[in-house]
Amino acid sequence: MLAERISPISKIRAAVLASLDGSRDVAAGPWPAGTPATEDTVSAASALAGGAPVGSHHLLEAMLRAENSMAAKVLRELGVDPDAVAAKIDELDPETTTDANPEEAAARKMEIRLVDDEVHVILRDPATLAIAKKVTELSDGPIQGVGPVAGLFVPLWRSTNQLLLQIQRMLEPEPEEEEDGSAASKVAKVVRTVLAPRLRR
Repeated sequence: MLAERISPISKIRAAVLASLDGSRDVAAGPWPAGTPATEDTVSAASALAGGAPVGSHHLLEAMLRAENSMAAKVLRELGVDPDAVAAKIDELDPETTTDANPEEAAARKMEIRLVDDEVHVILRDPATLAIAKKVTELSDGPIQGVGPVAGLFVPLWRSTNQLLLQIQRMLEPEPEEEEDGSAASKVAKVVRTVLAPRLRR
């Protein structure tokens, strides 16, 4: 829910109301209830962020894709094309904005490759590189998941497989069954529409 993601907003709201009303004490209330379009947009933005903090670009793209929402209708009538916005979002560097966050910056430098019979998970961010250099120096070479060390590799194996299965679901043809109209179904459709074409590039 939006209130949980932006919990300080109720305190800011209370402070603003208190300053407008003089010294009268105003209790911080919950974030106002949203319309179905707002709830769908926030859920889709969270899904598009994929576990990273939700940025304004996630909200913008989710807003444009929300079916029958007032925001999407206004933007489309003004000639705003969702695919053009998506392309511009991918082109711009979030590091030059206030939407920059370390998780997404590191993720943008990652890659998964299939080389013969091996899957290579490549991480290029400076923090991970520095740690990897230190670990390989301390261990005198590469670390393999054998013996008692195998357990340390299990979370990485699980996460990699979950990520690959999630990407597979996005890239596979859409099932023929009709949408059930649920919020989860709408979010899944938005995420597939937005991410599948980018994964195929």
